[in-house]
Amino acid sequence: MKLTHKFAELMPESRPQDPHLNGAGLRFETMEHGGEYPDAMPQAIKLTDAEGRSCIYVPITQDAKVVDSQRFAFDLEDD
Repeated sequence: MKLTHKFAELMPESRPQDPHLNGAGLRFETMEHGGEYPDAMPQAIKLTDAEGRSCIYVPITQDAKVVDSQRFAFDLEDD
């Protein structure tokens, strides 16, 4: 089974912009720490832009264990 989600193109007025091209206004916040091993590695990082939009990055897991990504594969089938 293959599950694919298609997104509409993001219009230019909806795209986040950095007028100075220097990342001014970006904030990074480490969240959960620890995990499977006794270290101080953050298990989540929150990124917030100058307009207050945010996203949270988390490690890739498989069977509840953190794994290294080998690659991404995209199937470019036409509909």
